[in-house]
Amino acid sequence: MASKPTSSKARKAHPDKLTPDQIAALQARMNLLAERNPSWNIKPGDYERLYEYVAAQKITYSYDDELFEKFVCVDINRTGKEEELLDSYLIQEQGDELHLHLFQFKFSKAYEGGISTKELYSFVDRMHRVFLRGDLEDEKTLAAYAEVRKAFDDARTANKRLKSRIRCHFITNGQRLAPSDRPKVDEMREVYRFDRQTNGFTFEAYAGMDIYDLCEHGRIPIQDEVLELSYEFKDTSVLHHPIGANPNGMPLKAIVGFVNVNQLTRLVDRYSNNELFEKNVRFFLGVGKDVNKRIIATVTSDHSSWFGFMNNGVSIIADSVHLNLPPAGKKVPVQLSNMQIINGCQTVNALYHAKHDPELRDKFQGNSNVLVRIYEIDPANKAFTDALILATNSQNAIRPEDQVANDPVQRALQELLRGYKIGYERKEGEKLSAKDFLLVLTKEDAALAYLGVFLEYASKLRNSLSRREFFRRNDEDSDYAKVFALQLTGDGVLDSSTELQSRERALQFVAAHVLVQGCREKVTSVSAASRKGALRKAGFYLAGIIHVRHQAEFDKAIKAAAVESPAAKVAQSLISEFQKRVDAGFSQSVNIFEKELKAFVEKNGKDEDAALKNSDFAKQVFKAAKLTSSEPELNLPLS
Repeated sequence: MASKPTSSKARKAHPDKLTPDQIAALQARMNLLAERNPSWNIKPGDYERLYEYVAAQKITYSYDDELFEKFVCVDINRTGKEEELLDSYLIQEQGDELHLHLFQFKFSKAYEGGISTKELYSFVDRMHRVFLRGDLEDEKTLAAYAEVRKAFDDARTANKRLKSRIRCHFITNGQRLAPSDRPKVDEMREVYRFDRQTNGFTFEAYAGMDIYDLCEHGRIPIQDEVLELSYEFKDTSVLHHPIGANPNGMPLKAIVGFVNVNQLTRLVDRYSNNELFEKNVRFFLGVGKDVNKRIIATVTSDHSSWFGFMNNGVSIIADSVHLNLPPAGKKVPVQLSNMQIINGCQTVNALYHAKHDPELRDKFQGNSNVLVRIYEIDPANKAFTDALILATNSQNAIRPEDQVANDPVQRALQELLRGYKIGYERKEGEKLSAKDFLLVLTKEDAALAYLGVFLEYASKLRNSLSRREFFRRNDEDSDYAKVFALQLTGDGVLDSSTELQSRERALQFVAAHVLVQGCREKVTSVSAASRKGALRKAGFYLAGIIHVRHQAEFDKAIKAAAVESPAAKVAQSLISEFQKRVDAGFSQSVNIFEKELKAFVEKNGKDEDAALKNSDFAKQVFKAAKLTSSEPELNLPLS
């Protein structure tokens, strides 16, 4: 029954400081982001700025275009604004929640230094008082944060059904938090425990290694943790399979047993930024979902002791698992290294809510248990890990974007675009340098640009969750199948009988991407701040207007190019033509957009954000664009 403890050398260490190779890899990722998004006007090598964008992207799971639209810098040294201790913010819809992300960055060119608990506390305390206890703050302090407070208030007004959540991120590129400082941070978490649950207020500190791990592995490794399994029925209480090394790709160990619900809620408290669930596509979907209502109802009822048998349980994977039967007592300690909950995110978070919600905590039954399945898997055994995640959680297991990365149609599209010297990144972390291609775009860039420009879905793309839904459903009737409509043979290569249509679709992706990126680059030159805010969010609208006004010409050019064999000169000619249309038509596109936005807001009493998400507004904008399609381009002032 017992297993030998894993030696300290065998256990995977989590270093605190970046090595030169890791710094180089992180810088390559930063440069890639700059090269992929020239419209941001951030040069490769400007690592201080790029680190902020990469860190924010990985922490919030944002696509490139979301960063451009939503990541707002308020640092006094760069903008002249007065938001002390706050460098940037980002407002993001996530399911039934509205998140305000608040960032403070500390950057060292030598990638040295670390996380100061004093600075961390100052940042968190100020954000807490300004955004949750504003009635107790003086007017001068609040005035310094007026822009952010108004932006968040406007977002909440436009989305009254969403629960607000404030998330503070203290980010350095130096070393991880010293072990001696971890108790101090745990004490800080206790200070804000109440506001974590009732107001969604959380904070996290990230070091350079954390951001590197997010880039390379998609998540930050968890510290060694211990779960205590119930041992009430002696040896039969725990099922332990010490499988060991095997040629079949199976896990090294499998353990099944019951744990008390409080152990899982404790982990949620410790890892308040979803680190336990990084391999899940969706995090907690909220208490309004039926499945979560049922979980809460059971664990707060007279039948709470039934909970472990009524619930599907929780699946956990770890790099190493150490189990020993106790000499006495009723608990079996299981030590887990680099654990991840791959199935059970809803269960664990619903339990946490039931325990801490002011209206429920008196009913919460702490004697309830949960069935857990624990697997020790060699980190190199990725095939089994991926298969297990898909099998145990077909909907929430891994990012839907990652699930389709190896689709035959994605491989074929990458190969086809390579013929045009267009870099197409179908996998997260794929590093295609802009130096080797005419331009580089991701499959997310391609899909969203096509949806927003050619299908005029600009309003739907304003919601972060709906973007990801696109990749989650990929059956033959889905938008995914319609967008990536390349016909393949059984060998996964382009069907020669429909290759012309496949080339047209590939070039449409390029056209849409160039139009969107071109419009975003033009937006940065608009000097009036009152106009720039809405225009930054309107990239798909502005590009779509240009496309609608010149649709016949675009279609003709793409069809003519598709007849020729894929080559760099073919793509370069089209890219130049698309960019010329942006240069000539951008100011008129802005004029049409702003005119229709003003009319829609005045007529319907909505704010700008609500209008941009409204499908009727999108129809109105593109209808107006069609009506002006025969008119010449006008050189309208933008300042």
